[in-house]
Amino acid sequence: MAVETLSPDWEFDRVDDGSQKIHAEVQLKNYGKFLEEYTSQLRRIEDALDDSIGDVWDFNLDPIALKLLPYEQSSLLELIKTENKVLNKVITVYAALCCEIKKLKYEAETKFYNGLLFYGEGATDSSMVEGDCQIQMGRFISFLQELSCFVTRCYEVVMNVVHQLAALYISNK
Repeated sequence: MAVETLSPDWEFDRVDDGSQKIHAEVQLKNYGKFLEEYTSQLRRIEDALDDSIGDVWDFNLDPIALKLLPYEQSSLLELIKTENKVLNKVITVYAALCCEIKKLKYEAETKFYNGLLFYGEGATDSSMVEGDCQIQMGRFISFLQELSCFVTRCYEVVMNVVHQLAALYISNK
């Protein structure tokens, strides 16, 4: 089956009767009508939701607002006051250990996670010049030293928690 090609002498005679322009205008009007209907539908939904949300503070209508979040100004030792002195000591130790663990977790998330996660990223082995790997590792050594101290501190805190739990479990008091 041979494919016939059009000769360059013969061109299709286009008659511009304006039908494409009329069709485009009709489509544009239909699209505009759709947008108006959709906008009014969204406004009705928004108005319905505004009534159901309830009393929400609006800065323009109410320049004064109350913050009802609890804020503790008392220390941990003030919160742990019972008649039993031994129980006070035990709860104080566990509370202090929990605070220490929370601080260690925060320090790990803010200081060490990103450094460990992104070390060596951004450069391929082929694009690095001779000696760049050694320079990068040399700069990373101080970070690793801090990480080593941090891991040692975490180990000490975990050991303290285990010892305290063991003492509480074994104790006859």
